[in-house]
Amino acid sequence: MAMAAHPSLIIPAIPAEKVGFKSTNSSADEEAPKDKMVVSCTSHRGSTAGVLLLPEFSNKHIVLGGRYEYEDSIDAMIGMGAFGIVFKGEDTVTNASVAIKRIPKLNVKENELKMIRSLKSDYLVGVLDICRMDDVTCCLVMELCDSDLDQHMRNVSTQGRLSPSNFRTLLDNIARGYKALYEMKIVHRDIKPQNILVSYRNHSPSQIAVARITDFGIARTLDDEQGAELCNVAGTFYYMAPEVGANLLKTCQYDFKVDMWSIGCLLYQCVAGEVPFEEGYLCRLFLYTACANYEAYDLPEIPSTVDPEVVKIIHSLLAIDPSFRCNPTQFYNRATNWSQSIH
Repeated sequence: MAMAAHPSLIIPAIPAEKVGFKSTNSSADEEAPKDKMVVSCTSHRGSTAGVLLLPEFSNKHIVLGGRYEYEDSIDAMIGMGAFGIVFKGEDTVTNASVAIKRIPKLNVKENELKMIRSLKSDYLVGVLDICRMDDVTCCLVMELCDSDLDQHMRNVSTQGRLSPSNFRTLLDNIARGYKALYEMKIVHRDIKPQNILVSYRNHSPSQIAVARITDFGIARTLDDEQGAELCNVAGTFYYMAPEVGANLLKTCQYDFKVDMWSIGCLLYQCVAGEVPFEEGYLCRLFLYTACANYEAYDLPEIPSTVDPEVVKIIHSLLAIDPSFRCNPTQFYNRATNWSQSIH
């Protein structure tokens, strides 16, 4: 991929195990960059969900480890989230296009970087390399996909709904990708359409060839020996499990079941064209969970045109009581059995 001539920054590659992290409260390290641009974000139900602040770009040509190159410019930016910015770049050794995610090291721990790099599955976005830019910033070099599920549903699908064949691929691939996370005791905590990347068959947007889970910025591991559970608030509002939202009111422990809820919300959106719960009702779900008032909850209605087995899968994922919610093994078995049965 040809790059325009710009002033260059040469950044050395540092092995993942050698990336150092500071535990500091100094204002110099924590000070956010001066923001120059504001982008409004709109929710799937049309209300304003918030704003993204775009940082100042240097417009320089960046070289990471003498191998990976990208432009620090808004034109090269292909994604942005709470934990970093993603640029389209190039691996100069293989001449392959890559995605380069630049993140503040304050937002990730060394053991989490090792965990991210160890993930191996055809249905998880692979981290090819980790480079350190400076004392406060590191870059994840990742596989580049054609799009994400959010953009696909907005721009390609009919009324925000996936075609039957694309839904079958998505359900099967998410189940297989999450199985890999579950086997490594990883709770993702932020599964949503923006964090499902898709590659198209022959690069044609009409047919999804493979879907992969990505963005492990707030993923955490569970230690079975210590019986550890998570209890801090993390995730994206529309896909947040009730027991996570209930932590806004009191401390609740949670585990892999929170990802099952998020997957249920995502799958519902794929077949219905909208998220299953609007803002006001989500707040009620948090209250129901904080008070263990599960009887007050009604499962969301799913269009009658949806396959009955898919309805059962989605409803099993959206059980408000985590003890009755589908677990990762059950989800994998049901999803893969269904997708294989209709091929």
